[in-house]
Amino acid sequence: MSTRDITRRTFLRGLGGTTIALPLVSAGPLGARAGTASGKNESRDGYPKRFIVFFHPNGVIPEAWWPDRQSETEFTLNQSLQPLQSFKDRLVFMEGVHMKSPGAGPGGPHQQGMGGVLTGRPLQEGQMVGNDGSLAGWGDGISIDQAIANEIGESTPFESLHLGVRGDAHGGSRVRTRISYAGSAQPVPPQNNPRDVFEQLFSDFRTNSEAHETIRDQRASVLDTVQSQFERIEDRVSASDRAKLQRHLQRVRDLERRLQQGVGSKEACQQPDPPADRNPNSEDTMPEIMQAQLDLAVMALACDLTRVATIQVSNSVNHIRYPWIDSTGDGHALSHAGPSNTEAHREWKRRDRWHAKQFAYLLEELDSIPEGDGTMLDNTVLLWVMEIAKGNTHSHQDMPFVLAGNVADQFETGRHLQYSGQSHNDLLAAIARAYGVELPHDTFGDRRFGNGPIADLT
Repeated sequence: MSTRDITRRTFLRGLGGTTIALPLVSAGPLGARAGTASGKNESRDGYPKRFIVFFHPNGVIPEAWWPDRQSETEFTLNQSLQPLQSFKDRLVFMEGVHMKSPGAGPGGPHQQGMGGVLTGRPLQEGQMVGNDGSLAGWGDGISIDQAIANEIGESTPFESLHLGVRGDAHGGSRVRTRISYAGSAQPVPPQNNPRDVFEQLFSDFRTNSEAHETIRDQRASVLDTVQSQFERIEDRVSASDRAKLQRHLQRVRDLERRLQQGVGSKEACQQPDPPADRNPNSEDTMPEIMQAQLDLAVMALACDLTRVATIQVSNSVNHIRYPWIDSTGDGHALSHAGPSNTEAHREWKRRDRWHAKQFAYLLEELDSIPEGDGTMLDNTVLLWVMEIAKGNTHSHQDMPFVLAGNVADQFETGRHLQYSGQSHNDLLAAIARAYGVELPHDTFGDRRFGNGPIADLT
């Protein structure tokens, strides 16, 4: 399918999937592979589960970023995170989580962090030069976003969406500019121009309600046929195969319910206006590009065009300025300034706060779309990450990761958790498990650094 081929057929396919054939059972090839409208892909209310990664580089100023903790559920958001105050009860802070796996391989700290933050693996050997002169190759395994997309994205037109805001600036395509991997040495590039994203997602988009009703009626007919097939063969198969059929029938019923209520967020799903034609590589347009990318991501999720998205703000090279918040220093240099450079720290805190404001905007947009008894935010997990914890130390300890939203009540939010050097692989494992990702050895990424899904999160 071409990127422009989002016709009525493919769009409506995204509204729940039509692969509804009978599962394979030992009595013979009674049907094709079970459909993807499985309960593991849906929230409690039957809406799709979704996953978003939000990234910006070079860490934070810890003393202005970490909340002031009185207890696990009592904490005060610090200066940098004040824009998130209204979503305090939807957040999880995890202090004391260390990113251990990337440091076991080649490369400099920025290279290691970029290639390992979502894969949980060291880098391959290679010839890409790091900031300290060390050499490294690409990441060595699938990233958490792609693993989740493989589980929940099969019934949508796009398994995942990767958006950048100057994601290739000053770096091009190399390990220091990529966070997502389809597999070993298979980096997934971000799309940095909102106009290109719009063309890919919405150029042939149709929201004709009469067409929707026609397709829904056709699908109802298919569901009736499948149910009659069950009844005809149920007495001719073994007990174990009968159990398979019953599970598949439950999935069909779940799909039927979703079609009745409107999959995705029917009222919110509409073709957006094309983004303004702006230079995506200019510092002057960066705020406008940022908002356009966030808006496109939310609409793509609301329309069930995809269920997985990454949003990458800059990269670990990060030689960019933020003049709209009066931060005109080189971003990389600012983040690496020592504690005595108070002006650089003031600038970096302003950038931290601006990033938090963008994250808050994303939460606001998701929370504004009703779904069942809650909102789209209740059916979405967002993971906010960086490749290092603090620029002037290049540390991978006490990573400032944030979890937001929820999915089928998997995570208890409104908490500031404290750990003692827990591996970030265990955080990735907990998220993967929430989406039904198979976890060999109960870990995600390099098993040497995994002890099972992180405790107390679920």
